[in-house]
Amino acid sequence: MQNLIPGDMLEVGQKLRWELDNGMTADESSVINEAVLAGTQYFVDEALEGSYWTVKWSEDQQNLDIYGTTGTIIGQIKPLTANFEADFRQDSQGLFMRIEKEIAVVVRNN
Repeated sequence: MQNLIPGDMLEVGQKLRWELDNGMTADESSVINEAVLAGTQYFVDEALEGSYWTVKWSEDQQNLDIYGTTGTIIGQIKPLTANFEADFRQDSQGLFMRIEKEIAVVVRNN
């Protein structure tokens, strides 16, 4: 359960319960934001067939920055609504599909 990347709100609830049962400090928002970041990193690793680039939250915690091997930002993914948490709550599967497509564009352009 520790490595589960929640894909919907049901899995968010399961992961949240697991984290709380194991003494971690978490809430729904933190689990969703961790899922979006981890899911994005997973898609980047899959697209490159390895862990060559890193995904991090932007300084304002609103966007996902993709860093290349030189440590510079080579791409950025932005939420469609106010933030990624709202996008996830509205349509988690659609969010991950959009992220995967945007990563494909970043990979193709770099």
